[in-house]
This record gives sequence, C-alpha cells and structure tokens, in this order.
Amino acid sequence: MSRRLAIVALAAALALALTVPTAAAAAWRATTSAPVFSLSTSALAAPVTTCTSKPAVLGVSSYAQISWSPVTDATSYTVTATNSANGANQVVATGVTATTIDVTGSVLTSLLSSVVRALLDGGSVVITVTAVTRNWTSPPSNGQPIVLSSVVGGLLGGVKCQS
Repeated sequence: MSRRLAIVALAAALALALTVPTAAAAAWRATTSAPVFSLSTSALAAPVTTCTSKPAVLGVSSYAQISWSPVTDATSYTVTATNSANGANQVVATGVTATTIDVTGSVLTSLLSSVVRALLDGGSVVITVTAVTRNWTSPPSNGQPIVLSSVVGGLLGGVKCQS
C-alpha cells in the first residue's frame, strides 16, 4: 500500500507542479511588444521612356529629349548610352532628379569613341534610364535609339530619335 500511496503522491505532486506557474513557465507565457520594422520585398519598377526629336533653332543643333514617368520611391535616375553595334555603354548622367534629359551631339561626343562611332557608321546609340534609391537600382528602361539628324545636321552635332 505504501507503494501505491507513493505513486499517488508523486502523481499529485506532478499535477500540482504543472498547474502552478514557475518562473520559467511564466517567462514563456509572458507577452511583450516587439519593435516593428518595415520591410520592402519589392524592387523599383523600370522607367518607361519616350523620345521626342527637337528641331534645330537659332544656332542650336537638333537634339533628342528623353522623358519618363516618375518611378515610385526613386530618388534619382541614371542615364546610359549604349552602342547598338557592339554593346559598349557609357553613363551619360547620374543623380538626375528631373524626368527628362536632352541628348545632344555634344553630350554624345563626350562619351566613349565607340559610342560615337555607332552614329558615324550609320548605327544608333540606345539611351536607357534606371531609377535609383539609396538601396535599390531598377532594371533599365525600354531603350530609345538616337541617330544623326542628317548628314549635315550630324556634322553640326544634331541628333534625333530614330523613328
């Protein structure tokens, strides 16, 4: 009988121990608020560009104006020119906060000679735009091909959007 009594006493002690919270059990049941951090799981959208040819006026050669709609959360934009023949590229401008940029012959001649060579060989220079934040860079925009405005206009630095 004492063995049976010992088992009953042990079972009662275990049951009591499970129902009375200990310090460790209380810690597991405690609730607290955790700091909230906003996380971004998305990336910047690529800008969608358009190209408008601007005619020569009063000594200013014709040029191409690239424009795009603002990208949500973008703090600036980077504009790149790529040689359509060999893929060589060069950054035209960084830290652009406007949503337009004028691409002139003088801008292109200051780039790599291989990019200018594309124009002289009858090819094109493709302009793309990327949106930038402190932590993210978007994929490149749709490309806008730029060509010499004409043989004479091209000699004077004129460029236009390729139709």
